[in-house]
Amino acid sequence: MKKVFTTIISMTFLLLLINASFCAFDNSDIGARPSGMGGAFVAIADDSNASVYNPAGLGFVKNIDANFTRLILYSGIVNYSYAGVAVPLKTFGSIGMCFGVLQEESKIYSEKNLAFSYSKSFADMVSIGANIKMLSTGFDESAEWVKENPYFTKKTTSGVTVDIGLLAKPVSELGVGLVAENLAPVNVSISESDEEKVPMNLKFGLAYKLSAIAKNAQQPALREVLETAIISLEGGTRKEREVNATKLRAGIEMWFANQTVGIRAGYNMKKVEQSSNSVNLGASIRIPISNVNMRIDYAVQILGSDLQENLNHKISLAMSM
Repeated sequence: MKKVFTTIISMTFLLLLINASFCAFDNSDIGARPSGMGGAFVAIADDSNASVYNPAGLGFVKNIDANFTRLILYSGIVNYSYAGVAVPLKTFGSIGMCFGVLQEESKIYSEKNLAFSYSKSFADMVSIGANIKMLSTGFDESAEWVKENPYFTKKTTSGVTVDIGLLAKPVSELGVGLVAENLAPVNVSISESDEEKVPMNLKFGLAYKLSAIAKNAQQPALREVLETAIISLEGGTRKEREVNATKLRAGIEMWFANQTVGIRAGYNMKKVEQSSNSVNLGASIRIPISNVNMRIDYAVQILGSDLQENLNHKISLAMSM
C-alpha cells in the first residue's frame, strides 16, 4: 500500500514538473545554515553558500571555504545534492563554483545546475559579484511513462543564464544585499510546442549584527550570545505562470560555548494567489581539526501541520581553511 501511495505521489510530482521548474532553479533554501534562517541570507552571504544566495558575498570571504549539502525533501520523494567552494584571491577578488543535482525518488526526472562566480570588494564596504549558470533538466528515456507520453518531444534541455549581486556594509554591523537572478531567459520545457522559462528572481535583504548592543548586557553569558547574534530580513519577487509571486523571509542566528554551538530559527512566507509558509529550525557544531575549521550544519523546514509528510531535512558539512 505504501509503495502504491509513493508511486502515485511521484507521478503527480512528475506531472507538476512538466509545467514548472523545481527548486534546483530556485535556490532559496540550499545549504543547511541559510535554510535554518528561513533562507534570509542575501544580506549575509559570508561563506561558500554565497554563490547560491548572493555572489557579491564572496568578496568578503577571507579564507577558502567549502560546503557539501544533502537535502531530503517531501519525506524522501525528492533529494538534492550540492557542493560549493569559495576561494579568495586577495587583491584580485574572489572566485566560487557550485554544482547541484536534484532527483526525484523514481529517478525519472533530474535537474542540474553549475555556476561559476566572481566577486570583488571595495574598501571592505561594498562588493559586487556575478554568476554564470548552466541549467539543465532531463527525463529518463527508458522509462515507459516517458516513452509513451507524446508531450515529450525532447528528453533533455539546457541553457545558460546570469545572476548579479550587490552587498554593502555601510557600518560593520549592517549588511544590505540585492540580487537579480536568471537575467537571461532559459527555456526548460521538454516539449517543442510549449515554453517554460526559468523566472527571474529579485531579492533584497537587510542583516544586522547585535554586537553593537552587546556591551550594554550585564550578564557575561548574554553578552557572549549578543556578540555573535545576527538577524536578517528579506523580500523577493518572481513571476510564476504569469502571476507575480512575493516571498518574505526572516531569520536569526546565535552562537554559544565560545562559538562552538550555533542555533537558528527562521520563517518563510510565499504568496502567489494564496499564501503558504514554513517554519525553519537549525543548529551547528564546530569541530576544529588542525588548520581546518570544520562545521556540521543541520536544518529542518516544517511546511505544514502534517509533520510526517511535510518535513524537509538538510545537512551540510562546511570547511574553512
